[in-house]
Amino acid sequence: MFEEEQKLKKWKEEIESKTMPEERLEHAINKGFEQAKIKMQKRRTYKQGIWSIVVAAILILSFVTSIRVSPAFANAIASIPGMERIVEMIQDNKGLQLAIENDHYQPIDVTDETENVKVTLKGIITDETSLVAFHTVTFKEKNHPDFIVNYRILDTDGNDLSKKVSYSNNWGHETETESMNTLEIELNAPIPREPLVLEVQIGDDIDTHEVKKSISLPFQVQLQPVKKEQYEINEKVTVDGQSIMIKNITVGPLKTAVEVECAPENTKEIFGFEDLRIVDAKGEVWTSIKNGIYARYTEDPNRKIYFLQSNYFKESDELYLKFNKLMALDKEEATLVINTETEEIVEQPKDQRFSDLKMRGLFMDIKLKGEKDYYHDPFSTFYDAEGKELQSKWGSFYQSDDEINNFGLELPNVEFTNPLHFPLHAYPSYIKGNVKIKIK
Repeated sequence: MFEEEQKLKKWKEEIESKTMPEERLEHAINKGFEQAKIKMQKRRTYKQGIWSIVVAAILILSFVTSIRVSPAFANAIASIPGMERIVEMIQDNKGLQLAIENDHYQPIDVTDETENVKVTLKGIITDETSLVAFHTVTFKEKNHPDFIVNYRILDTDGNDLSKKVSYSNNWGHETETESMNTLEIELNAPIPREPLVLEVQIGDDIDTHEVKKSISLPFQVQLQPVKKEQYEINEKVTVDGQSIMIKNITVGPLKTAVEVECAPENTKEIFGFEDLRIVDAKGEVWTSIKNGIYARYTEDPNRKIYFLQSNYFKESDELYLKFNKLMALDKEEATLVINTETEEIVEQPKDQRFSDLKMRGLFMDIKLKGEKDYYHDPFSTFYDAEGKELQSKWGSFYQSDDEINNFGLELPNVEFTNPLHFPLHAYPSYIKGNVKIKIK
């Protein structure tokens, strides 16, 4: 046992001595985590002590293959049973790691089930008005008829407190019937301290999303209340002739929100920031959230809120907001127009990246010439020739080896007039600058 402790001590010293410059760190964050998955055996921890240290060391070594992870975080999750799958879900989110490292994670471990589906709420992390819920979803048969329609947070009177919901899942390496899901729910008021219920709504019709049954997972938030940090910035910058106002930045335990306003007179549509990040005085970097909501529209079409990982639990005397590359396209080009009857691309951006429009009944397939590591969906809501708003019922995406993005969607089964207009909200076209804004 003494020999094992010495090995672990040596590993710890090696890990803590590693450094990574900001440029390499950003490259690893943007590139590595989509492909690098932690592979480890599931282990049950029966007691604390050297076995917990061994588990922590295994996790540390797994993380070091792609990016440095705090030994304090590894030690923190080693003391919580069943955290291996949760680690996989947050391996690219330093903010949630810091929350767990600072004891801002509450284990729940409550289960409910129907005849086909079992859901276990593993634990939660909260801020003032939102919570992240880690939970497993197990389908009892591979060819199950059910799927999850929606999630809600209810009070004891059955009132729905949910405002916005997003989630992602991670299927197990050895099973096709169980996934570990990360659910983020924003409430319409501060997080209550009274008993709550996470309701998982189940349906069997992918077209109607009608709720046929539900699963109820009772819990009560016991984490200490937290208060977000808000910074008024109101600083205007110019990138390639485009005027951008950084309005304010709000830092909470779950994420950092950056409110941005683009000038209406800009000639380009700013789709997003490719490398928006927060950097402290030591060069440590917090980038965009990879596994959750990346951005949110506001009522003002020129204003958006972009979300970054949180440095809430990290003491920093100096903080800076940086970005160098924005996804942008001339406004006059920012629409795809197609005719579904003739399978013709009527209008598209000048560089002609869209091709091979094919219709199979209501199913539409189209290709987009992207570039390496380009994984953005270019459109969602669209309109017919008379301005009727339409939405797809189903969509798909995959990227082939030649960097071609293949998109598929099912058109709604309603009458519409060709051609269809797809306003673009992403496209592989960029402008570059060098922006650094002091937060504090």
